[in-house]
Amino acid sequence: MKSFKLAVLVGMAGMMAMASGVMAGTKAEAAAARKAAAKEKCEARKAAAKEKSEAHKAAVEEKKEKAEECAKQRVDKRQSNQEKRIAHGIKKGYLTQAEVSKLQAEQKAIADLESSSLSDGKLTRDEFKSIRTELNKASADIWAEKHDTEGNQMAAYRFGKNVFAKDSLTSGIETGSMTPDETKTVMKEFRRMSSLKCKLSGEDLSDADRTALQSEYDDLLNKYFEVH
Repeated sequence: MKSFKLAVLVGMAGMMAMASGVMAGTKAEAAAARKAAAKEKCEARKAAAKEKSEAHKAAVEEKKEKAEECAKQRVDKRQSNQEKRIAHGIKKGYLTQAEVSKLQAEQKAIADLESSSLSDGKLTRDEFKSIRTELNKASADIWAEKHDTEGNQMAAYRFGKNVFAKDSLTSGIETGSMTPDETKTVMKEFRRMSSLKCKLSGEDLSDADRTALQSEYDDLLNKYFEVH
């Protein structure tokens, strides 16, 4: 009887040990599964982040390429427009041969600068700014040469067909003696004159307002132009 009880106890102990082993194995497997799942999830997050980063880089690069292409188109458009303005000056006799040679040389220099900048197939922001500066200077020179008294003097038609630029204005632009700040002031006051002219053409002004605006317009007009 004692032997039987002992055998039962030993058997039960074995079964318990076996069950414990099974439970331990199950826990280990579960832990391993969780670890594998966590690793897979982490790798998925890394892959998603990498994909997002690469997509962002591609978008930035595409945007940069579009901006560069847009800048090139703007340069080419302005070049074409300025060449047409020179051709118009030649046709109307506003430009002397010396003036034509000077202006065409400026346009060629700009074209050479653009070609040099595009030698690597790209037009950077700084390169575009440099070209734009030269385009602005050339544009001002075209205006000044067409509106000076050499050749047939072109009227400042935006202000009137009998309005002509003063020599002090055109020579200041042509010789480069006008400082950048002075040039900005001239452009600002030209825009103000255009705005005033537009306002004065309206009918909804009081007599006092019209008188004040007309006085300001006349002062600016007489500062830069002569009325023939």
